[in-house]
Amino acid sequence: MIEIGGLPAHILLIHAVVVLAPIAGLLAVLFAVAPRLRPRLAWPLGILAVLLAPLSLLTAEAGEQLERSMPESALIEAHAEQGDLFKALALVFLVVVAAQLLTAFPQALIRPQRLRGLRGLLSTRPVQILAVILGVAGGLVIIYQSIITGHSGSASVWGG
Repeated sequence: MIEIGGLPAHILLIHAVVVLAPIAGLLAVLFAVAPRLRPRLAWPLGILAVLLAPLSLLTAEAGEQLERSMPESALIEAHAEQGDLFKALALVFLVVVAAQLLTAFPQALIRPQRLRGLRGLLSTRPVQILAVILGVAGGLVIIYQSIITGHSGSASVWGG
């Protein structure tokens, strides 16, 4: 089992996920609905989404190791299932954020002569509307799932 300072790593890593996921979700929603804020939110949102994906995978792996060392429990099993869903959603969230950023800043694509068609597509109204919808949905889903997963984890520790 992965340990940090003698404690199971999952217990420590989860705190980063519980803090970063709602912040990233909130930034994704703000990025989607407040175009004036996009230049200021782009870097923090992108960095949080990039950090959240591997951090959720590492936290899930540490959680699976911790789960194997614990007695079987329906609450722990429910938390593990929520964690698996969160892990997948964190990866989807990364893709949604990348789409948001590329739609807001299509000029960021390298080699404009080769990607001119993609840049033009990203600038169309339907694609921009879709990016707003996905940004709001993705942000709200990652916030919700982090709360549900965190609650099931705390219930597995303190509720049983």
